[in-house]
Amino acid sequence: MDALTEEALQAEIDRELRLVDSAIAMVRSGSARRVTVVNLPHGAAILEAARARAALHRLSVNPVGSTDDSPCTLAVDAGDG
Repeated sequence: MDALTEEALQAEIDRELRLVDSAIAMVRSGSARRVTVVNLPHGAAILEAARARAALHRLSVNPVGSTDDSPCTLAVDAGDG
């Protein structure tokens, strides 16, 4: 993989993590108990980082199942709190 491709991939991963961070902020603020983030082509790659970020606020992040090979969907949940 060349440097430009690696840079583009990292930019996409960073963008997806920012989307998850926004969802975490919404749930954390009480605006919603669950926020679903869709169309994350690198969702599987960011899942553990997303879970770690959510756990800091006692929230959870879980993949939402799909019946096809569509991009990953992640749900940020407030939990049973």
